[in-house]
Amino acid sequence: MLHLFTDKITDKVIKDSADLRILFLGDSITADGLYIRLAGEWLRKHRPDLAVELDARGVPSETASGLSEAAHPFPRPCVHERLAKELAEASPGVVVACYGMNDGIYHPFSEARFSAYRAGMLRLSAQIREAGAKVVLMTPPPFDAESMNGQLLPAEASGFSYLAPYRDYDRVLERYADWLLSGSCPAEGIIDLRTPLLEHIRQERSMNGSYRYGDGIHPDASGHGVMARTLLRELFRAEPGTWPDGEDTGRTLQDIED
Repeated sequence: MLHLFTDKITDKVIKDSADLRILFLGDSITADGLYIRLAGEWLRKHRPDLAVELDARGVPSETASGLSEAAHPFPRPCVHERLAKELAEASPGVVVACYGMNDGIYHPFSEARFSAYRAGMLRLSAQIREAGAKVVLMTPPPFDAESMNGQLLPAEASGFSYLAPYRDYDRVLERYADWLLSGSCPAEGIIDLRTPLLEHIRQERSMNGSYRYGDGIHPDASGHGVMARTLLRELFRAEPGTWPDGEDTGRTLQDIED
């Protein structure tokens, strides 16, 4: 569900879309960019009248908080290290940002880490607006412990990392998502990715108990399909039945790769 605090984002995309560039910022999920490529393919096929460019500039391991776990092989990059340059180069009309997965650094919840995430997101939103662009924030996707190959640690353990995450890390991400959805971070719109992805995982696992949602952190292709459909529905008012689903997602992926 898109939580719009004004209707200007959708109206801008739909009604005044000449040469509109939408810049996507995020971590490795956005760096993979499959959901953005799927959305772009749909727009080219179904909305050729829209002169909209989707510009994916995600960076693996990135955070908005500036935090990094000790076990990470290098200090995690922070979007604020590159934000001014990206905004100047892209000159976007809209920026879609998705952070949170890495910001809890795979630890149990702590107020200090949550505060760093909030501060980073508030700074991100403010700087985007100062550059003259509209802000759309997406909640972090869920963490699916059942899909993890690595060790899952209890809260009393130590040495948490993306390789050995807190087993209930998704509860941390839920709090981060709830904060965004509350409207506490200024933005023209908030897109809830978490809810449709959790429903997707539930449905897939009800049909196939061995279903794996990627590696538990990074969605599989079908998860990216859900993200693309959510983005298209909420930002471009795409109608159900016109986008790829199930096996069609694979054919769309093949079309893009070709």
